[in-house]
This record gives sequence, structure tokens and C-alpha cells, in this order.
Amino acid sequence: MSNSSSPQILDSVNVDRFCDLAEQGDTNALQVLAMFVSSRQGSLPARRNALAYLGGTGDISATNKEIDLVFGAVVSALQHEKSVAMRRTAGDALSDLGDPRAIPYAITAMEDDKSKLVQWRAARILGELGDAQETVAVLKQASFSSKYAFDIAFEIQDALRKVQARIDQAQEQSGDNYDDMAPRKGPMWKQIQEGMLSSPSLEDNSE
Repeated sequence: MSNSSSPQILDSVNVDRFCDLAEQGDTNALQVLAMFVSSRQGSLPARRNALAYLGGTGDISATNKEIDLVFGAVVSALQHEKSVAMRRTAGDALSDLGDPRAIPYAITAMEDDKSKLVQWRAARILGELGDAQETVAVLKQASFSSKYAFDIAFEIQDALRKVQARIDQAQEQSGDNYDDMAPRKGPMWKQIQEGMLSSPSLEDNSE
């Protein structure tokens, strides 16, 4: 099977076929799927299926070039897809890949994406992958913002707690202690500004 620089436009049947080939170790099939997703051409169901599959390839033996191609395709979907469903699926895929390079893209999506569902998914990515003080700082700032709907604000608080706990554990193991970075106390719902309760819900019909 030749490798072409032009993406193949796949239907759902062929997406499944290339997924099966990739499972069998065909790295060219993995590249075809990544390029198909990046092309943003073809039917939405086929592209979404391919995108979801890419998220599960973290344990597939691949070269750094192929890993970067997959990661780039998923990030491109998060940044540029018009469909909320595709951007949400890209968030799922980034979580599944578990690549810490996703953190800055998740921060941008949390802060700037027009879909509340994508913002919520991005905050969850930060809670899953974040392990640095810079991420804590971003989440702390976001936790004071009134622009987020209640569901997103709750997820931001949860992400802040998880990242801070991860940092604290690492610091305990290394003998360091930074008490001044401890998260705010009390139930998360009490920490969210009262005005959030009247904010729009997570459900979002925007594209």
C-alpha cells in the first residue's frame, strides 16, 4: 500500500477497515486515518469514528513521527472543527492519548471555545493530565471567573483539586512543601460564586 501525501477520503466502512489494519500493526493505516481526520473532508460520522480511534492508539507501537501525526490530527480537530461533536470527541481522544502536550491546547479550548460542552471537556483534560504549577495558576484564575456556566466552574474546581493533589504528592516525595499553593477549602459547590447558579447549563446547541 503506497503512502501518499494526499489524504484519502474515507467512508465509514473504510474507516473501520483501516482501524483494523492499524490494530494489526500497519502504521501506514494509522497515517491514513490521521490524515483523513486532519483533512476535515468526508462525512461527519466517518471522521468522528476515525478521530475516536486515534485516541485509543497510545499503546500501539509507532515511531515518533507517527505519534506526532496522530497527536497533531487530534489537536487540529479540537482547534478547527466546526462541529461541536467533533471537538468534544477530540477532547476525549486527547484524554485517551494521555500526552501532556495536550495541556496548552486544553487551556485554550477551556478559555475560548464557544461550546460549553467543549469547555467542560477541556477542563477535565487539565484535571487528568496537569501536573505543573502553571496549570494550577490557570485553573485558579479560571475558578474566579464569572463567565463559566455552573457545570464548567465545577469541573474547573475539580481539576484544580486533582492537579494540586498531584503536585503535592510529588513534592512530598521530593521533600518539598508549598503550603501557599493549597486549594481552597470546603465543598466545591460552596466555592463557586452564587451567580453561577443562574448561568447557562452545560447543554449547548451551538456549532
